[in-house]
Amino acid sequence: MSQAYSVIIITVPVGDEILGRIKSQFKTVHYHPDGQVPRDHAREADIWYSGWMGLPKGIDSLDQVPRTKVVQLSSAGANDFLKTPLMSSQEARKQIKVCSASGIHTLSIPQYVVCNVVNLYMKLQVQFHLARSEAEWPSRDRVVAVAGYSAKTHPGNRTLYGKTVGLLGYGHIARETARLFKAFNCNIIAANSKGDRRSEEGYRIPGTGDIDGSLPEALYSTNDPDSLATFLSKSDILVASLPSTPQTRYMLTQKHLKLLPEGAVFVNVGRGDLLRSEDILAALDTPSGLWGAVLDVTDPEPLPSGHPLFTHPNVIVTPHTSGSFENYYDAGAEVLLVQEQRLEEGKDPINVVDPAKGY
Repeated sequence: MSQAYSVIIITVPVGDEILGRIKSQFKTVHYHPDGQVPRDHAREADIWYSGWMGLPKGIDSLDQVPRTKVVQLSSAGANDFLKTPLMSSQEARKQIKVCSASGIHTLSIPQYVVCNVVNLYMKLQVQFHLARSEAEWPSRDRVVAVAGYSAKTHPGNRTLYGKTVGLLGYGHIARETARLFKAFNCNIIAANSKGDRRSEEGYRIPGTGDIDGSLPEALYSTNDPDSLATFLSKSDILVASLPSTPQTRYMLTQKHLKLLPEGAVFVNVGRGDLLRSEDILAALDTPSGLWGAVLDVTDPEPLPSGHPLFTHPNVIVTPHTSGSFENYYDAGAEVLLVQEQRLEEGKDPINVVDPAKGY
């Protein structure tokens, strides 16, 4: 065990089994799932395993955590921690590597995507609403009437077979989403910044994803307007899993949504500011426009009470919950254990966040 990384503080609740494994790999483990960390423990910590906000409130300077070298977050995003007083200093950013838990969300978000595209294709959101609100058997004609535009163009249940799934962003979540949709005999295409085929990097759960990037039949570049337009024109199901960066904020507009094929569905599980809610509504209410939308993230977030997306018959809105799953912190701790092994071998940690880019 490396003496440089021998003391860890855990500020999230983990199960007994994984806590035992952590204790077997570190000389000293301070377990504070309530987030209340004594000052002397904070001063001796080399590594932290914490929630999405990073270190506890009140730790604002390096002299409070002089030995800290790695903060392993349980979240995929790091923006909030990077904005804290501690991480706003260049000295702290040089000393502390902030690592995300990117990769663990393949256990939930891809399933959410497939599940809710199927829900839309079978108009289950309308059927559930009618059955629960009216407490009676909704007839097919009633479902079609309430579903409106989407039922007029496709009154029966739709099938995934032969549909083209366009993955906007091709990270861990998109790769597992591609693998699942492939099992439904869908065609897979993807778009990333360069339009190139890359191997999967960072933490990967065995058996998930697309390690060599071979599943997409074609790749397109988001930096090339013509390439992006071609990608969108082929995407019956457009799945966005992009982070929020200066390059991705409002990257899509009504103009882009009009390029989608007739009957297209848009799914956003990345960040809401990829496009404006008004543009989604306009596309949904345009004849031969967007057929349906699944939104786990929105612009703004949270959506204001009474927003029309909540009650639109062809939209499923969830409150940014697609990434939540059972034993969540235990899954994040698996990344932590990989980090310890790499550090023991003298390797750099994985999933290191670039402070200049955030997310």
